[in-house]
Amino acid sequence: MQAIIDADEVLQARVAKLYKDSTLTNDDRVQKLADLINARSEEVELVDLINARSEEAALNELIQPTKQAQSQKRKRNPTKAQRMSEMKVYLMHQGCYKSAQLRGMTYDEIERLYYRIKRYVDKFIPMGTK
Repeated sequence: MQAIIDADEVLQARVAKLYKDSTLTNDDRVQKLADLINARSEEVELVDLINARSEEAALNELIQPTKQAQSQKRKRNPTKAQRMSEMKVYLMHQGCYKSAQLRGMTYDEIERLYYRIKRYVDKFIPMGTK
């Protein structure tokens, strides 16, 4: 960042020198000013590219432990409440049950219904296959 600030100061000094030079015509001044600006934009692009790469490397170092923790978290089995929720959704979609019908049931009752409907769905044979 300090390099960019220093380069800006150098550019300002060069522009001031251009305006003080009375031997140059307006067209020459404009051309040299455009050249200075183009050279400066190339310098800034190079510095930005270098900074972006270093920031990306630093960000990867910060993200890597987080990704490892998330992958460890994903390997765990679902909790009983999560499993019950999944079974309720399956029963509502496949077994034509309403949420109100499943609301007061225990985990074991829902599990029994789930496996009964799942067996029924798995045994289904589409017409024309046999």
